[in-house]
This record gives sequence, C-alpha cells and structure tokens, in this order.
Amino acid sequence: MSVRMTGIIETRGVLREIEEFLSSKKPMQEFCDGVKERILKKTAEGKDYMSRKFKAYSAAYAKRKGSKHVNLRLSGQMLDSIKSEAESSLKGRVWVEGTPHGKIRSDMLANIHTTGTGKQPRREFMNISQAGIKELTKKCFDDPLLELAKKARG
Repeated sequence: MSVRMTGIIETRGVLREIEEFLSSKKPMQEFCDGVKERILKKTAEGKDYMSRKFKAYSAAYAKRKGSKHVNLRLSGQMLDSIKSEAESSLKGRVWVEGTPHGKIRSDMLANIHTTGTGKQPRREFMNISQAGIKELTKKCFDDPLLELAKKARG
C-alpha cells in the first residue's frame, strides 16, 4: 500500500508565516498603538478608561480654560507626550514621556490626574479595561492568526 500526501510544502510555508508573525514586534506595536488611541479617544470624550465621565473642572479652572468640557487638554502637552512601543513580540508599553510642562513634567502631571493626588480629582485615563484588552487582542493577534490558519486549510 502506498499513500500520497499533498500540501506539505504549502503547510510548511504557512507555518513559517505563523512563526514569523508570532516572533514579529508588529502585532504588539499595533496593540500598543490601539491602547494609546483608546486613551486619547476616551479622554477627548471626557471619560476615563471604564467610560465613566470625568469629575467636573473647578469653576476657576473651567473659566481659565474657556470650557467646562473635561478632556485633560489645556496646552495639549501632556496628552501629546503619550508614547507607545513594542519592546518585543511579547511585551509592549504605553506611557507619558517626562517632557517639561510648565513647572511640572508631563509624566508627573498624568500621574496626578490618574491618582487624584492633592486637590486634583481622580481622572483615571492612563489605563485600559479588560473588554478593551480583549477587543485589541482579537484585532491584533487572533484575527490575523486565524487568517493564516485558513490559508493552511486551503
């Protein structure tokens, strides 16, 4: 009896593509960029990472800003200092870079907003919900891997 196997070469090719995908920093970079985009979008909407409305600005600050809309953007320096980076295929980070922002660095100002230090009300914007993580994992990792697997099935 003899058996003829076909598709081995194609399967090896797809497995090589899957290996390249999993060892690449690209999916992690897309994930980190997605986290950053979510932070900026929710903050612009006046919401924290769990979609809860931010506490209102004080009357004096709202007057100085010229708006009651709480979006943590006066000069834009703090939010413009948010960076994202894939350090490897398995590890990435999103952070506020410590750029000068008047008398205080952007990273320190972000920490004050996030923790509610001193008189500052807590406005936790530098975070992502579990639902957000699942959504980005599906988009950046699961869906592309499924597409590669479909190629292997022919």
